[in-house]
Amino acid sequence: MAVPHKSITINDLDAGKEIVASLRPTWSAIKCKVFDAGITNKLFGYIDESCTDKNEMILLRIYGKNTSCIIDRKRELETHLKLNKSGFASPVYCTIDNGYLYGFIDGNTLTAETVRDATIAPIIAKSIAKMHCSVPITSNEPIFYSTLCSWLAQLPDDLTSGKLVVLENIIEDKSTLLGELDALNSKITGNSNLQIGFCHNDLLLENVIHNANKQSISFIDYEYGNTNYLSFDLGNHFDEYAGVETVDFSRYPDETYQKWWLKLYLEEVHTQKSLGPVTDAKVDELYKEVNFFSLCAHLWWGIWAAFQTLNSEVDFDFAGYSRLKLEEYFKQKVKFFDYL
Repeated sequence: MAVPHKSITINDLDAGKEIVASLRPTWSAIKCKVFDAGITNKLFGYIDESCTDKNEMILLRIYGKNTSCIIDRKRELETHLKLNKSGFASPVYCTIDNGYLYGFIDGNTLTAETVRDATIAPIIAKSIAKMHCSVPITSNEPIFYSTLCSWLAQLPDDLTSGKLVVLENIIEDKSTLLGELDALNSKITGNSNLQIGFCHNDLLLENVIHNANKQSISFIDYEYGNTNYLSFDLGNHFDEYAGVETVDFSRYPDETYQKWWLKLYLEEVHTQKSLGPVTDAKVDELYKEVNFFSLCAHLWWGIWAAFQTLNSEVDFDFAGYSRLKLEEYFKQKVKFFDYL
């Protein structure tokens, strides 16, 4: 069934209230909420005073300025629908010209503490494994290299002046990033054993929802969901233990923790695919892949943040974030580049 479309552009809370009322004509006392955790889009929530279940809330996502240059919004919607069909996302109610409306998922976003919780971490590992195994893909071509090439093509050659002056002691110009990308891709294309499949590609803590009552994990924000190297999703998730608003890279999980977590992930993959026991050698192999791709994720978000610095109107220090991610990329490259 096709998702209904309403030809309207909405930019404020009250205008969104009107379209929600058209979707829920029995709602007579609609309450509104602004979610301020996102750094790409605006997000509003609407629920009637008569509702007793938070899951009845309707969310309105309004796309950020110029984000269509780096996000395929049609693909984002298709991904949301696929994830909903596979049981990982809420329903979609309708689209508008600059966003869409969809269901709320009750629970708590992860924190630096809960992501490591001994009862929650296994659920996260197994849920990501289930997503990797069950969400269908429409292309067998991983998006890592092509996406970064596209983003870099839209950036000026000079990335060390003006709003991006904070990068002046990290890179010379855009060619530095192009060279790093090509070096990573040369490693990747030289390895024929890498597993590909559907990846969320943005498994930061705020995009993972834990429901304590159901002991379940759900994923939100699907702008970057697409075919990719599965180890990229895992490496990126480990990178995100550091946080976004307050970044602390010392939170990156150590080898003992990662291997414990990755064994749980692989055990679920093997269960989903009816494979045999998980060997230590398999865990060791995945551990190396994941840490290599943690580098790829640092470069990915460093370039993304540079683009956002020049284009976004969101109140966030994108330039500072780009600097942090690229500094960490070069720091960890010494250790992890030869893991693949």
